[in-house]
Amino acid sequence: MLPKQENLPLARRLSIQALLKADLAERAAQSGSQLDEITPPGQKRIGLCYLGRDLFLFFPRGMIEASNGGAPVSPREEILIFHYLEKARGTPLTGKWISFAEIPGGTFYHPVFLQRCKAPLVKYFGESPESLLSVAVDEVRAEPWSMGDVGVKIQAFPFVTVGLVLWKGDAEFSPDGNVLFDSSINGYLSAEDIVILAETVVWKLIKAGARLRA
Repeated sequence: MLPKQENLPLARRLSIQALLKADLAERAAQSGSQLDEITPPGQKRIGLCYLGRDLFLFFPRGMIEASNGGAPVSPREEILIFHYLEKARGTPLTGKWISFAEIPGGTFYHPVFLQRCKAPLVKYFGESPESLLSVAVDEVRAEPWSMGDVGVKIQAFPFVTVGLVLWKGDAEFSPDGNVLFDSSINGYLSAEDIVILAETVVWKLIKAGARLRA
């Protein structure tokens, strides 16, 4: 099961505790982020790029702030960011794209992934796939991707790349799509966290698209 809302404070606290026991310099190096010593003494700050946003993580407080004073990330995203930092192995990107079902442990969460990630992506952007590109570029600094009829690559974290792909429908077939991942992703996030990441990305784009259409 994915974490329920009432479990988020506990999950956040456990993640911070695990990071405080770890070597933060190693965690920063393995996650592609930057560790700085700041005042007062004993305080540390990690700079990390997440979905096109530059964030600062402060320890031992366990606070996350946008570098430009932008909107805070949600509690679920905070936990996702801490989990990425905690789990990161420094595994290089492979360039090999895989579906969620191919991720170790993904079979158990696959029905949830289809419901929360793939289905909303296709439902919202399937009839006008070209709109996905403009929305994704503006919202999360995505890059065009020559996959499907319309594809985008999104740098979710320094070492985690997510691909969204759509195929146009026709008289015979309905529109289709998928969320794909570089095969190195299991070196950074669990299958459960990958569902949360994909869901977060898809719904950020849906909400951004809705604002443009309003």
